[in-house]
Amino acid sequence: MRMLTLSLIAIALLSFHAALAAAPGDNMLDDPGFEKGPWPQSPAWHGEITVVDEPVLSGEQAGRLAVGEDADATIYSGYVPCSVGLDYRFTVQARGTGTLSLRSIQLRNDPEDKYLIERPENHVELTDEWQEVAIEISPRDPLVTRIAVVVQLDGAGAEAFLDDALLTPKGLPGGELRVGASYMMVTPGVDFDVAISARCDAGPITEGSLNLTLVFGDQVEREEIRITGETTTISLAPPAGADPGEGTISIVNAEVGGGATAWIDVVDAETYAQFEALAQAAKLDSPAHLLFLGDSLTDQQRGHNYTDMVSFWLNRAKSDVSYRNAGVGGDYITRTWQRLQGPGGYRQEMYDDLYEPTPTRVFIWTGPNDSKLKPKPEYKTPDDYPFDPVVPLDQFEETFVTVIEHIRENAPEAQFTVISASSSVHEITRATVVKRIAANGNGGSYFGKPEALEQFNERMQEVAAATGADYLDVYEPTRTADDKPSLFTADGVHISHKGNLLVAGLILGYLGE
Repeated sequence: MRMLTLSLIAIALLSFHAALAAAPGDNMLDDPGFEKGPWPQSPAWHGEITVVDEPVLSGEQAGRLAVGEDADATIYSGYVPCSVGLDYRFTVQARGTGTLSLRSIQLRNDPEDKYLIERPENHVELTDEWQEVAIEISPRDPLVTRIAVVVQLDGAGAEAFLDDALLTPKGLPGGELRVGASYMMVTPGVDFDVAISARCDAGPITEGSLNLTLVFGDQVEREEIRITGETTTISLAPPAGADPGEGTISIVNAEVGGGATAWIDVVDAETYAQFEALAQAAKLDSPAHLLFLGDSLTDQQRGHNYTDMVSFWLNRAKSDVSYRNAGVGGDYITRTWQRLQGPGGYRQEMYDDLYEPTPTRVFIWTGPNDSKLKPKPEYKTPDDYPFDPVVPLDQFEETFVTVIEHIRENAPEAQFTVISASSSVHEITRATVVKRIAANGNGGSYFGKPEALEQFNERMQEVAAATGADYLDVYEPTRTADDKPSLFTADGVHISHKGNLLVAGLILGYLGE
């Protein structure tokens, strides 16, 4: 794909969606206090990492790193997404014996040159008192996508206790950037606008600069522009002969400590016109707030999946349409119900403030996980699997009804739409079970068996009838589509970018019926 051209234009006022990067002070680490268990190690590293309940600085556990015969031990924080152009600071509280040091790893999107490693001279001699050990990371290579911190302990018989780690962008308190829309569909040769705002706890940022990185395939372009008020708008135009494809615009401001990303989906004029017509025909009173619940098909590709596509087009046609993607990867309808009751559900935080604002439309897309068939060691071929889904059919239906009734109590005016399970590329999912049995003697869960999906879809139709919800069939369109495999990722279950486009079109079309 040829690159977009970039030029600054006048200020425009648009509604903004949430920033897509952590703000200064936000902890980017999944398990900063070792409450979930030991941090990971590379197979080549030495030493032992465990968790202990004494000494602990906060919480109930701390990490314990002990050297082995080689007199060193190494662990790392795990990789987290980062924004090129921001500065990050990692700190960890440590006590014990030996010398503790930190180094950073920047992961590049280049299989032949994946890592940038920095080893600052920050060796700290540990004592019986807790002390802070710190390192700063400043990714500037445009191919860097993720960062991690390595913790190393040296010294014969050395032992370190670790707690309260923090990885956060540096910047102004509450600093963040926002983009007008995380997803935009455009056509070659036609200008479109991207609106950006910067703010912190003290208010809007109206001066300074923004660093933009445009990435399309293996092409990268960087640009610095001036902030021109509370909202800065840039104009982009794909070249007239640009091939269809998806790219990103990443915007950062190191002083503010904020970053955001927008996905630019270049499509042909015919596709664009089809979506435009569907959006114009949609029957939706505004203001409207759409709530999407689902599993990984809703949770994956955040910022540019079907929920973002639907919102982009409805806002162009209707304006004043907001949405919340509360999808949770790995969800079953029983997990959804547990989380709605809270607290303590799996990824409970995904439902925080679920009814703020109150939804006017609720879409629930589930089924692939509920309908997967449970394995047993004695199953030697996929044909040995009986109909034994993770969530029994009766429980699935009963819980689904309960979920809708519960949400309706909190959003009494909302319209509900039950979305069927999508099809799968059964040749792939079946072959996956065969390979697992051959390699491990156990085929694992069996996803996407058509007979199972169809039985669950029948129950979802009954749920819709019992609750007065609408039923939207995406199974048949995904089952019978031309070039069906292109709608799915390599596992045959999750939907691809093309699959998201199909589902978004189906939802927009349904709203126009």
